[in-house]
Amino acid sequence: MTSQLFRSIKAPSNRRGVTLLEIMIAFLIMCVAALGAAGIISHGHKETSHDFRRGEALQILVDRMNFLSSLPFKSLVSEIDGASRNIKEPFKEEQFGTVTIGQNSYNVTATLKKQSITFNNLMELKFPNKDYVHDKPNTWRFRKRTKSTDTYASSSGDNAYIAVKIRVDVTPINSKSSRNERTYSAITFVCNTE
Repeated sequence: MTSQLFRSIKAPSNRRGVTLLEIMIAFLIMCVAALGAAGIISHGHKETSHDFRRGEALQILVDRMNFLSSLPFKSLVSEIDGASRNIKEPFKEEQFGTVTIGQNSYNVTATLKKQSITFNNLMELKFPNKDYVHDKPNTWRFRKRTKSTDTYASSSGDNAYIAVKIRVDVTPINSKSSRNERTYSAITFVCNTE
């Protein structure tokens, strides 16, 4: 009975074990796959850092643009020397120039420029007009133009329309990324509505 039991436990002779060569090939395949995965993870980390810097740059851009847009028109005009002014240093307690957040640094500049406003096709309604109805264009009558263009500047009452063009640029600097970083820019206008 024990010999029968021993024969049933004994492995059949047609089975064989795993050789050392097969183990080494499997280990080599696993190492190559692990290196590929490590490369993908490393590349993903670089891209995540790049996206994080881009988010910080856009946050700085929006912050500085909101700050400059919130200043009164007269304050902006008084800061402009001549036709324009470049801001590359702290300005009214707001940081411009090199701004550092954590380990990332950014170059932040702003340009304030007087912007003339020209209306090439300015038309004025002619009054009195007894047939005039504000929502029916076929009842409108226009004055004849004396000039081909009208430029509005802060010269007199009716022509006191002027604007300041604000441009803010933010460029990441000292980044560990090998690719070139782009400059993020925004432009807005502040008009004299007083």
